[in-house]
Amino acid sequence: MQRNCRVAILFSIVVWIVGFVCASKPAAAKETEVLKITVGKPTLLDPLNYQNAASISGSRTGVVAAFYPTPPKHYRTSSDGGVTWGPPMNSPRQLGGGTSSGTLRDGGVIKYLTTADETIGEAEERVRPMVGKYKDGWFILHSTFAWFNDDFTSYEVAPIQVYMPDAVTTKQKHISVSSWPIFERGNILHLANGDLLAPMYGLFKGDTRSRVVLSVSSDRGHKWRYYATVATGATDPNPELPGQYNGPCEPSIELLPNGQMISVFRTQYSHYSGEYRPMSVSWSDDHGRTWTTPIPTRPHLMAIAPKLIVLENGVVAVEYGRPGFHVAFSIDNGHTWQDRVSLSHLPEPNITGQFDMARAGPNKLVAIGNDGGGTKVWPIEVQRVTVSPAHANLEGRVLDQQSNPIVGAKVELGPNRYAAEDWLEHPTELDPWKATPLTIGSPVLGYRSINKGKGYPTVQTDAQGTYRFDSVKLGEYVLTVEAESYAPQHRHIKVGPEAKPQVFQLKAGRRVRSRVVDSTGRPVPGACVVLNGWHIHTDRDGFFHWSVEDPLPAQVEVNVYRRYAGHYGTFKKTLSLSSIERQPIILSGKR
Repeated sequence: MQRNCRVAILFSIVVWIVGFVCASKPAAAKETEVLKITVGKPTLLDPLNYQNAASISGSRTGVVAAFYPTPPKHYRTSSDGGVTWGPPMNSPRQLGGGTSSGTLRDGGVIKYLTTADETIGEAEERVRPMVGKYKDGWFILHSTFAWFNDDFTSYEVAPIQVYMPDAVTTKQKHISVSSWPIFERGNILHLANGDLLAPMYGLFKGDTRSRVVLSVSSDRGHKWRYYATVATGATDPNPELPGQYNGPCEPSIELLPNGQMISVFRTQYSHYSGEYRPMSVSWSDDHGRTWTTPIPTRPHLMAIAPKLIVLENGVVAVEYGRPGFHVAFSIDNGHTWQDRVSLSHLPEPNITGQFDMARAGPNKLVAIGNDGGGTKVWPIEVQRVTVSPAHANLEGRVLDQQSNPIVGAKVELGPNRYAAEDWLEHPTELDPWKATPLTIGSPVLGYRSINKGKGYPTVQTDAQGTYRFDSVKLGEYVLTVEAESYAPQHRHIKVGPEAKPQVFQLKAGRRVRSRVVDSTGRPVPGACVVLNGWHIHTDRDGFFHWSVEDPLPAQVEVNVYRRYAGHYGTFKKTLSLSSIERQPIILSGKR
């Protein structure tokens, strides 16, 4: 018996040692999955730049139709994944912007057209009577739906009705979203039981912010009934973020491979660059009846008009914009987003960012939008590829402007960020809404100084200016480089199986970091800080970060304010760089 016990103990020790050794091996020996994304050559549909009415729909046979706004309203079709396109055809005269659509399993495509006869300004829309009739809980919409055949060569148009007795019946002129819920953007899903499920947004009686709801149809989209509420927005769930909170709006929904349903929606209102907020995401485990508490997308996807597509390989794609025009991808059902492709970085008012995307065959997409060169369509193919190892070594050099090595520079490997939230303000010109200074160029990814307390991997350069991170998990990151007497730099990177060296050439200058607090000493997150025209934001701890190149200014015009979150005053002074860092900036008032 004792011998058997000794054998068992010895065996256990051997197993433990083997397990420890295996666990101690570099994780780089493991496989991982990455995405191979191919963006094809775009096709120009129309030279019109500033528009938000382009949309795209796909049928079960793989035919896609691109609708674009220049009168007379046209659409073109493609049957090869968006590579080539047929001649223009006349689209329904009722077609408007932001139109949702759904692929019908038993044939055809249903497409929402518009809420009104004409396009009018936002101010007029808010005060004019609501479009359509209301009787006994039914909205008889002045808008219409179209039912196309699979190849989009014919269609029928008919008005629809929606039963939603809790919806408002008069315009709420004091609220940015002022009317009863409307269909706009997003997907119309064809459920397994034959019903159609569509996202809507607007107001119910008593709402002070917009809400996202679902409606269901059992007759192919002619009559709809209230189904569920995805999210309401009475209070701002993330007051630490900059920008004007609007409540949930512009939703998109999709069915996930695991049986869940996902919704992504807009939460901000203002057109101004400084007012942008990330979109939010929520999930349902019971076919859309109840939903999880919405959370901001990770990393933040800014800022409007999402369109979700789940590909045959399980990849979730979301198209969105403002600033720019982007498609991001997720392999964990929308909990995190990766491998973003950007088709434009232009801000409003160069392009609106309100575009669209459709499935165009197995693991293929077609996105429609604008890159400053007119309304275009881009074919996109997405493949899941298993690679080994799952990690790679990341190295590079830090040099000065004469290509000499900088010794002792700090290099931080920080988490992925997408938000373009810093920009240069025009000194005299205002934006088209005459409310804020005009943005010069496009907003950029904001600089955040290296902070040891964050715990992100950080290394220093050697005598040759070389740095190295060993066994970095494949993915997207932000590299930040700081060195004494140099202006810091940062860069969004993607670490693949064969990571490319990242070389930085720093210019003479310095880092400036300080903090904004309220009258009680608490940090003010999301505050706008304007330093000699450079507009940046405070982080969640109230810090702002500025990379300044030589020649260093003797004095800096400092303007600090916080909109939409509490009753704060403004700070406006001319200060030296050293005095900016010496003590926090105090905004009168508090949250």
